[in-house]
Amino acid sequence: MDTSACIEQVFHAPDVYLVQVPFENISTSATNCYVIMDGGEALVVDTGAPSDEGAKVLSDALDELGVDRGRAKWFLTHFHLDHAGLIDRVVPEGAPLFVGGVELGEARVTRTGVFLDALTRTYRQQGVALSDATTAARLGVEQPLFDPQRLRTAFVRGGDTVTVGRYELQVVETPGHTPGHLSLFEPQSRILFGGDHALFVISPSIALFPREGDGLQAYLDSIKRVQDLHISQLFHSHGPIRPDFEQRLDWLAQHHLKRLDEVCGIVARNPRLSGYQIIRAIRWNVPFDDWEDIPIMQRYIMLTQGIVYLKHLVADGSIKAKTYGDGIQLYESVR
Repeated sequence: MDTSACIEQVFHAPDVYLVQVPFENISTSATNCYVIMDGGEALVVDTGAPSDEGAKVLSDALDELGVDRGRAKWFLTHFHLDHAGLIDRVVPEGAPLFVGGVELGEARVTRTGVFLDALTRTYRQQGVALSDATTAARLGVEQPLFDPQRLRTAFVRGGDTVTVGRYELQVVETPGHTPGHLSLFEPQSRILFGGDHALFVISPSIALFPREGDGLQAYLDSIKRVQDLHISQLFHSHGPIRPDFEQRLDWLAQHHLKRLDEVCGIVARNPRLSGYQIIRAIRWNVPFDDWEDIPIMQRYIMLTQGIVYLKHLVADGSIKAKTYGDGIQLYESVR
């Protein structure tokens, strides 16, 4: 592969290079990783998915850009494998790595048997058959990707800064896609490295937050937080860079509000349905007529997204859930 074809300078002052690291997923073929350079320093935002091809593409790109991997700083927007998957293969021991403390904590929890059991129970409560609930829960648990003790890992949160040359990039908390998702904002140019917070190729999935957390409300609040920054350009993690990011942020917020209205309508017309029945009744934007024909990973994402909507509507008092003797929750309208 011609590595130069995977590198594109997408901004000046600071100099920003886009490196497309191969990653085949539902709607994308690469992860957009970014190298920010100034004054002989470099900051790498995300690394891509774990594969021999991806490791070679990223390594060759860094070499071509003249990046000293040991001196460079590394930043992870979140811990999904297509963002953190090459840390152990590309980042040398002792290099400085900036990650969210919330994200690392949640990543550790989600890799435990206790979490797997709890997630299985969550799906069962929505009326999913035990075998399907177990499969869905396993799809939601990713394997350990790297050892933070091997690196000079620094935990950051909103308001902290990461410097590269003359520039101080501000950490912005953008939870929703994951509980600890982070973005980086450069205030002079007003550019934002947004990870999976806002995408064009797909509406980012929203995580099932632990305990009683409301992932959808966190995501909507994050959209407002980003809008209030009045950014000049969004550098996201999948698909081509586009100028119409303001419209996309508006669309994403409205998309979820419309979905909430749809779910409320389903519950109002059909009281005492299980979560699974409600989720299957949603008009998902997929090219399949039968639920069972939908690829299993996509089904898992839709199932999880549906539960996120139901949790939000229960939390804001729009619907109520009652658990019956079989442990399954049924939903009714409140107003």
